[in-house]
Amino acid sequence: MNKSLHAIIACGVAAVSACCPGKVVESPEYPAIYPDYVGVTVPEGIAGLNFDMADGRCCKVVRTREGDTEYYEVTAWQKGADVATKYAKFPVYISSDEIDPYIAYRLIEPGYENWHDMGLYQRELASFKETPIATNQVNNRGCVNCHTFDSGNPDRFLFHARGTGGGTVFVDGDQVKKINLATIAAKKQGVYPTWHPGGRYIVFSSNKTFQRFSINDSQPIEVFDESSDLILFDTQTDSTTCIPGASEPDRLETFPGWSRDGKTLYWCCADGDSVGCEDRSHIFYRLMADDFDGESFSGSPRTVLQYDSASVSLPRISGDWLLFTKSDYGTFPIWHREADLHLLNLATGECRAAEELNSPDTESFHNWSSNGRWVVFSSRRDDGRYTRLYIAHFDGEGHFGKPFMLPQKKPVYNQYRMQSYNVPDFIKGQVKDRQSQMKKLF
Repeated sequence: MNKSLHAIIACGVAAVSACCPGKVVESPEYPAIYPDYVGVTVPEGIAGLNFDMADGRCCKVVRTREGDTEYYEVTAWQKGADVATKYAKFPVYISSDEIDPYIAYRLIEPGYENWHDMGLYQRELASFKETPIATNQVNNRGCVNCHTFDSGNPDRFLFHARGTGGGTVFVDGDQVKKINLATIAAKKQGVYPTWHPGGRYIVFSSNKTFQRFSINDSQPIEVFDESSDLILFDTQTDSTTCIPGASEPDRLETFPGWSRDGKTLYWCCADGDSVGCEDRSHIFYRLMADDFDGESFSGSPRTVLQYDSASVSLPRISGDWLLFTKSDYGTFPIWHREADLHLLNLATGECRAAEELNSPDTESFHNWSSNGRWVVFSSRRDDGRYTRLYIAHFDGEGHFGKPFMLPQKKPVYNQYRMQSYNVPDFIKGQVKDRQSQMKKLF
């Protein structure tokens, strides 16, 4: 970016046809805008932070830059009004910490009733370009889900394809293959995956999952496991084995996540060999860990974090920092309004709510950038129904910047898009189009 940038930006649909009134009064307040970019920290080169006035008024913006801070001066008016309001300049802080150039995610309707239109997509963060990785046109309109990349490598990843002829699709360079994990070795299906940093092994949870629907508007769906274990997949032999100490018949193990050095596997665990929907509010998942020597586990799992009346989900690790979702109970926080992100310092054991990231509504799936300086997460804070993506800076010492919504060419695009963003992840480059190869697998 040009550090001496001076720009005038028109914002608001009506701004193109309405002229700013000649009389202008100044306000000491910052403008109320959507999305809210006031005081956020963004990476150098991020796509333009386009916004509208939250109340729909016309506006124009003068943007200037001083060092590592951009200032936005907004003047707003009602169409046809004689007076406009010029608000105080608000800052946007530019970080020199690099961010991975792409993010990947699934787009899906938030309800269970319409899942025939879904897909895995990628978005370039320096632009507004979004392209498909794999839509469910490749597997006869079945379900595609649970994608994960080998340390953010766009040429090495996997995802599950459910439905007729389903299986797990593995992409390794130009090689694309499908494996039905339930038919090999451990005879268990694979659900939530995590790729070992060494690239050879992948740990999956194997879950027998159910849904319950409620007339309670605050939580219309509850997802719970009747049984679940962890299995280890070897990409060299295409075989699976149950993980000692993490495949116990009287426990529920789920949501595995590797440390960055690959020496420790973390996961979530609850007691109970069969959990019915009536008991779900009494099921609390704790955080577990076991050591891995590059080929095998110690078989002596240890409890890292446990609450008496709350659940830990989705552990994601960067160095000494483990980010997880905490909810009142259960294993699937995406439909829990109280679900928030929490940060655990593995070196000191100190744990706190990541208040900088949280809102009164759901925060759930999240991931770190490859350098650990950014997080992307999904939140229902805008309307309580659709999850949208937010990105926040991390200073490496336990503090996050104010999160910002994924920028769009038109600010209202996220409001009009009737799909939720699901399981966001950073990737280090653009995924090549391999959909024709994938389609042949089905």
